[in-house]
Amino acid sequence: MTSSPREALLSLFVTAYPELKRRLTGRLGSTEKAQEALHDTYLRLHRAEISDEVRNPISYLLTIALNTARNSQRAEMKHLSTADIDRLIDIPDENPDQDRTAQGRSELAAVERALQELPPRRQAIFRRFWVESATYKELALEYSLSERSIRNELLLASRHLHQVTEDFSVAALQEQLARVSSR
Repeated sequence: MTSSPREALLSLFVTAYPELKRRLTGRLGSTEKAQEALHDTYLRLHRAEISDEVRNPISYLLTIALNTARNSQRAEMKHLSTADIDRLIDIPDENPDQDRTAQGRSELAAVERALQELPPRRQAIFRRFWVESATYKELALEYSLSERSIRNELLLASRHLHQVTEDFSVAALQEQLARVSSR
């Protein structure tokens, strides 16, 4: 009575295990990975339906083990590593605490007071440009001024705000005004 191709492969697998493990360790670079791949290969052979004789059974077993190892590696790459998780845990909380919220409100109040000191047209141009994102061309048409005059009005307004609120830069002011206007 002859054994089935699957039984023949299982029998060869058991007898050739040390050689398979040695060759896989060289290919995978780790004894643990080789053992894991061989274990999974053994389980796959038990479930497999092999109807025909395999020409090169050692090569067949190595191919199954290598494919199993690659599939495991792909599955592991989909998960975060311990280092990735540690980096995510160490991300600082960007939400403002009560102190930062109070400081921001105080700074915005100082900006608002400084804006109130500007002439009405300059104040309106400044707000339309920084808060409503109006272009120089739109503002020039709206106020019947040249684009150069609009730039000059914005420059004067920015200088005034910078002088009055020494702690602010124009970029920081733009960011804060944008946040306030989006609420």
